Amino acid sequence: MIDVKPPRDLRDEFDPNPDPKVIIMIVGMPGAGKTTAAGYLARAGIRLFPVNEIIKDEIHRRGLTPGFESQLRVIEDIRKERGPAALAAMLEPRITAIDDNIIALDGLKSPEEIAYLEPNGQIFVLAIHASPATRLARLRARGYRDDPKTLEDLEKRDLAELQLGLGDVVARADGMIVNEHITKGELGALVIEFAHEWFSVGSLA
Repeated sequence: MIDVKPPRDLRDEFDPNPDPKVIIMIVGMPGAGKTTAAGYLARAGIRLFPVNEIIKDEIHRRGLTPGFESQLRVIEDIRKERGPAALAAMLEPRITAIDDNIIALDGLKSPEEIAYLEPNGQIFVLAIHASPATRLARLRARGYRDDPKTLEDLEKRDLAELQLGLGDVVARADGMIVNEHITKGELGALVIEFAHEWFSVGSLA
């Protein structure tokens, strides 16, 4: 039976000075539930760095209309300007500026970004998976203006994400949660289990 109690603050349970730092990277296709999963780590006291915040800042700075098309354009432009690991490079100062023993990232999309951040800690990739039908239902319920409305729209969005390298990141995941027929609380409990397991491994590295 999965424990679905609200997540406790994990920071007091972790060695305050592990070597290396543990970095949990949450990945998944649109609507899989990765942001919800990452949110449970944040609620448990783990510092969360949503990569989307960097992208939104760039959209605003460049005067673009918020939405997926602008996000895609910004990612592609940044990679052309600064290389395939550009988003990781922009995120790195925020990671190195804190002394937290374990952190979480939500939204990186390529193996090059993982490789760039590896000197900063031991990275564990957690993939959140759900079927296209389930993901589409969630995106419809979310109701964002530019979210996919049909399976065909979702397939186009998926293809765009895969072309950014997301499929290669999911393929190298250290763990996976199938986010189907479980509650949000059960999803959160599974995420916390992985955090405990990986922190133990990282502390012994």
